[in-house]
Amino acid sequence: MALKNLGPSVVAIAWTATLLSGTVLFGRFYVRLRILQRLTVDDWIVAITFLLAFGNSIFLTIAAAWGLGQHVDVLAPQLDSAMYTIKWVYLCEFFGILAPGFGRISYAFLLLGLTPPCKMKQRFLWTIICAQLIVDVGIIIISFAQCKPIYGYWDNNIEANCWPPHVQQYAGYFQGSVCSVVDLILALFPAGLFWNLKMETKQKISLSCMMGLGIFALAASIIKTINLRAFTDTTDLTYAMARLAIWWTLEAHLVLLAVSIPTLRPILKNVKVKKRARINNNLENNGPFHRLEDSMFVADISSDNGFQSRGVCGHRMGPIDTKDYQAHAKGVIRKDITISVTFGEPASEVKGREKESKTNDKWEWLAHNNDSDIRD
Repeated sequence: MALKNLGPSVVAIAWTATLLSGTVLFGRFYVRLRILQRLTVDDWIVAITFLLAFGNSIFLTIAAAWGLGQHVDVLAPQLDSAMYTIKWVYLCEFFGILAPGFGRISYAFLLLGLTPPCKMKQRFLWTIICAQLIVDVGIIIISFAQCKPIYGYWDNNIEANCWPPHVQQYAGYFQGSVCSVVDLILALFPAGLFWNLKMETKQKISLSCMMGLGIFALAASIIKTINLRAFTDTTDLTYAMARLAIWWTLEAHLVLLAVSIPTLRPILKNVKVKKRARINNNLENNGPFHRLEDSMFVADISSDNGFQSRGVCGHRMGPIDTKDYQAHAKGVIRKDITISVTFGEPASEVKGREKESKTNDKWEWLAHNNDSDIRD
């Protein structure tokens, strides 16, 4: 049985999702600032994404106060209510389009930082970024250019030159299809990276699932695209737009969660270490329990150009820094300097080996920490 008023549901979903996303985002920036002590491009884009999602919640709350979610025949005696409802939900489309779009772009930048030095994969991710941005900006232009003057979209008392409603609907179908494809690509792309690592299948599946949470945003994007028929439902627009608003809100926040949860691994690992310390309270030391790991191990990584690191021997220069070890125990990506001595190799091959060694530094953390998780 359909609800007579979707307004309270719209507001509740919007602010609950905002609170959840804000909590996860706080944890993300805690990891970046307190543990890694640096911010990257994807962090700034995620912050912009959250601000857009926050603006979406504010505008939906205002629209619901005017009557969003109620049937138009209920609002008919109050002409101003229907007019301002359409106005605020129409302006809210700006946030509903850009918020999930910026979230996808931030995740693409995160993957760029993890991708091995392969120009084809990097260019592919840049293509995803540009395509997402162009499509989102294009749909916003179409949305806000469909009526001249713009306030003719919600005010029937003035003469306005507006495009047919199906123009925005078909444009939305195209934009929604692109977003769904991008979600699918970004969810599957990490699996292609991890599958080239020399690790157990369980580890690969674990990493792929952790980095592939965008599949839930894909589901919301598909349902939102289906509900774009609300643009042509002129007989009950205030109710139909409420259903659409619910799904573009869920899409935005599911993208936010998908791009931020993988960055919380150091916090989750720290909780796991403390739990292990309580279990091992019979030990003599009262401090947190850390399992010693062989930090000299480097996983064999098969890169796109066929290079494999076989029998790489690393030598740590100087004493081990306590902070470095604590950071490693928390699951933070740590850079180790590896010195290799080669004889009789051309300079070009040596440079290529050094470039691949940097890639191994990134994957060493993934191999160590996930191997320890499987054994636990």
